[in-house]
Amino acid sequence: MNKIFYGWKIVGTSILCYSAAPGQFAIGILGVFVIPLQLEFGWSRADIFLSTAFLTLTQAIFTPMLGSLVDKYGSKKIMMPSLFIFGLLLGGIPLFVGDIAHLYLFYAIIGGLSGGAAAVPYLRLAGAWFIKKRGLAFGLVMSGGGLGYAYSPPLVQYMVDNYGWRSGYYVLAAILIFIVLPLIQIFIHDKPQDLNLLPDGDSDVEDVEEAIEEGNDADKITLGTLLKMPLFYQLFATFMLLTFCLYGLMSNLVPMLNDRGMDTSTAALAASTVGITIIVSRIVIGFLLDKYFAPRVGMFCFMLSAMGTALLAFGAVGPTAFLAAIFFGFSVGAELDLLAYLITRYFGLSSFGMVYGILFAAFLGGVSAGPVVFGRLFDYYGSYVNILGICSCILVTVALSMLLLPKYKTL
Repeated sequence: MNKIFYGWKIVGTSILCYSAAPGQFAIGILGVFVIPLQLEFGWSRADIFLSTAFLTLTQAIFTPMLGSLVDKYGSKKIMMPSLFIFGLLLGGIPLFVGDIAHLYLFYAIIGGLSGGAAAVPYLRLAGAWFIKKRGLAFGLVMSGGGLGYAYSPPLVQYMVDNYGWRSGYYVLAAILIFIVLPLIQIFIHDKPQDLNLLPDGDSDVEDVEEAIEEGNDADKITLGTLLKMPLFYQLFATFMLLTFCLYGLMSNLVPMLNDRGMDTSTAALAASTVGITIIVSRIVIGFLLDKYFAPRVGMFCFMLSAMGTALLAFGAVGPTAFLAAIFFGFSVGAELDLLAYLITRYFGLSSFGMVYGILFAAFLGGVSAGPVVFGRLFDYYGSYVNILGICSCILVTVALSMLLLPKYKTL
């Protein structure tokens, strides 16, 4: 039997390690800490969720530079220090945070220094190891985000309920430092050539070299050219609006369901249902991206999320809340791998680091604004109904915008 192509080991390691990215371990998990932080410090939900804006703002500023560093030095050299710093910062929150300003400072530093624990290095790895099955590789790697969303809420909620909120941050830090870092050190290699292999495990050198040349060099663009393209601004607006809705709801899902009478464990389980959906949908979506026109795949996923958000707007609780979480999870399962795939198709792989870094800043803009606006409107109205209705309409609009995307420019 042929040996398993090492690229799939890269993908498997990336799935496990990406589950501990800042999106899961700092932003997505914050909803579990909201009520304990309110009880101990008296902070409002809006003030607590504002910390995510500091994280995403600094991450948005540094991600374009990060993409260039990954292209220059490789993923592994960027990931290792970033993951270690991220773990130290999470472990430091229970020790040093006693004022809301301290929380903002920690989250801002996480955004600035922990970008190597986020999506860019993992996607760059998958792009280097795979050409023919790049969509599937992207989907599998990004399913690690769903894995993180699946296991972190119940795990952290258990720690919070039994040992206090500080223990929740300690267990997240331990996962990063004692599990993720060793996996990266042992298994990650930046490109197949490091092990005398070819992308996709191919043996036809001429075909591979031709595919690499077509994917990397023929469609290289400059920053000036990029900023003159209407397509760039269409994608920028689309993904900012999308993530505003997705991550605003994601961060507020647990306290929202608590307010409706669901106990903390069941609400956390509903949040983990989103994570499970992300795992499944990212794998399926990654496969579909290699088979069908990607904007149509995105449109279908975004419409499902619009339906899930509408169910929550009408007061979904119990089994209906779990159904809404499943629908909602399809867009969270599509956003990052869809964005990465569209960039390689419209702008070429050689420009991936630069273009992804800038568009990821738009992505993060929505991530930062969503939780804060959700929290502010809850504090003002005492309910999430208004913002959920608005987001349902936004998601329908975003889904329809997929119809306006042009044909691919690269193969």
